[in-house]
Amino acid sequence: MNYKEVKDKLEASKLELMKKIEDPNISNEEKQNIKKSLDNYEYIIELTDMNHFERGLIV
Repeated sequence: MNYKEVKDKLEASKLELMKKIEDPNISNEEKQNIKKSLDNYEYIIELTDMNHFERGLIV
């Protein structure tokens, strides 16, 4: 996978979680788990960007 494919896949997963967290029928525990997952995706996306741009590969 190249950078764009990875970034798109990560962003799509993050967007799916953002939609789930807005469901009024989920429990507080589920919301907390989703928030943690969102934080993880943010971190992974940041690392992906850092890895890509540190190598000098500019989109």
